[in-house]
Amino acid sequence: MRNKSLVPSLLTLLALGGGLSMVDKAPAFAAAGCTGETFIACNVAENKHLQICIEPASGDAEPKFTYQFTEKGKEGLSLSEAFSAKTVSPWKGVGRAINSTVTFNNEGYKYQVWQSFDRLDEEAELEAGVHISKGDEDIASFTCQRDAQTKIAPLFALEDAMEQAGWCYHSGKFEWQRCGTKSQ
Repeated sequence: MRNKSLVPSLLTLLALGGGLSMVDKAPAFAAAGCTGETFIACNVAENKHLQICIEPASGDAEPKFTYQFTEKGKEGLSLSEAFSAKTVSPWKGVGRAINSTVTFNNEGYKYQVWQSFDRLDEEAELEAGVHISKGDEDIASFTCQRDAQTKIAPLFALEDAMEQAGWCYHSGKFEWQRCGTKSQ
């Protein structure tokens, strides 16, 4: 029997995520400071701004993810992780929320930037933010504010970027590997 309540959720998912296609070659949008695609750009609190970019390869430098957290009147934090660090965790295909993360490591701290969409809530909106931890200790969490300045890339933007750069996710091993030629 067909679940009728799932149909509106799927339509919402298609509209927010740009479709269910895992490969969309058009960048979502670019923001100041990004030379590539903006994954997230948003205010997370008063005078605090988060921006994550998906940067293409440049010269000898491989593609990378960049993290910028700025706070008015204070020195900001800028980090980057090369795609080869394999810090992207794609959605596992289970649960009510479609989510993915990219993690930035800095002096024992982990900055886990996330994107999530509740596929079972007909009124759900795409959300994003960052969770900061050190070891097993939670340090801080920030969620993007819902305002006109918030930009969140469509679902699967991290996975698409990895695949376009020649990386394939091996779901049986839960890891990224260089894509090889497919055997027939």
